[in-house]
Amino acid sequence: MRIIHLVRMWPTKEDPQHGSFIEAYVRASKNTGNETIVVILGKKPIDSDKESIIYNASRKGPLGWVQKYKSVKSALKTIGSCDILHIHGGSWDTAYILIKLKFHFGNQIKFAVTEHQSHWFKRPPIGAKLTALISDLRSAVSPALKEKIEKFGNVRYIPNILKEPSFKNSHSKKINTKTNRNFLFVGDIIDKTKGISGILDAWAVHSLSFSEDILTLVGDGKDTKSLKNKYRLLKNVIWKGRKDQSQVHEEMWSHDILIVNSKIETFSMVIGEALERGLKVISTPCIGPQSVYTDIDTLIFRKTFFSKELIQLMKEIKASYKPKTFHEFREESVSKSLENWYSS
Repeated sequence: MRIIHLVRMWPTKEDPQHGSFIEAYVRASKNTGNETIVVILGKKPIDSDKESIIYNASRKGPLGWVQKYKSVKSALKTIGSCDILHIHGGSWDTAYILIKLKFHFGNQIKFAVTEHQSHWFKRPPIGAKLTALISDLRSAVSPALKEKIEKFGNVRYIPNILKEPSFKNSHSKKINTKTNRNFLFVGDIIDKTKGISGILDAWAVHSLSFSEDILTLVGDGKDTKSLKNKYRLLKNVIWKGRKDQSQVHEEMWSHDILIVNSKIETFSMVIGEALERGLKVISTPCIGPQSVYTDIDTLIFRKTFFSKELIQLMKEIKASYKPKTFHEFREESVSKSLENWYSS
């Protein structure tokens, strides 16, 4: 098959983790023998000079939709034809592109949409709903997200891809000889969605009683400077900045407990990555991850979003090394799911 992937996120020079989950999806699609080309509607990607990538830096709004449509037409010309246009995240621009292509090509091209976006749990744009309605195929990265989209047609659950751990690093887990616990946060430093201030508020209380424990924050974002300044007096807090995927995994090997304090997550790859590397996880009651990671004794989903509960759990939780394995989230498994989905 010849497949055009229409994406909004792709790794950039500034943020090598940006959209890495979508890049993995595209790789899984290509591994089944499909000829693929990627049209990127977001920030300038690392691989912008590759022949298989068309980068569009058009403006937002209706005037930008026309330019985005031209980029898809350019991809069609480059690849020769197209069996499936695979959209990653629908909105007004993708709805416009689908309608234009429908008028021009009829049923020659089939349209698929994969939803990764958390706005489906709140108020999705009308354009996202239209994209789902017009598409021939729909998928979602978690069972909870699938449920939200099913009113627009049949939806497949096809999960995100987790990279298999390299167990050569597992020797760093010397739990029994440690007198302290190493807590970890990984994510964009955007307080509104990731709840970093809630973690730091809890740490302000926790560190008074557990002065040898350490909290490491991996990531960067618009709130980094203000949060660093506000919590500058906190002890045993390490800000590591942004890391690529392999560096994040290295950090996990030297930590014991991951804290997720988000209001909404659709899948939370970081939870799966941490569990596979033997960390325990404390998470807010996010509907997406709760539908993905079920009945796992090293994962605690909180009952509330309040810091008081987090403080109590941080106090009680004990470090251990009990790695989990998620075969269904490997690239080979997702490749087979995508191939079956496309063929349907």
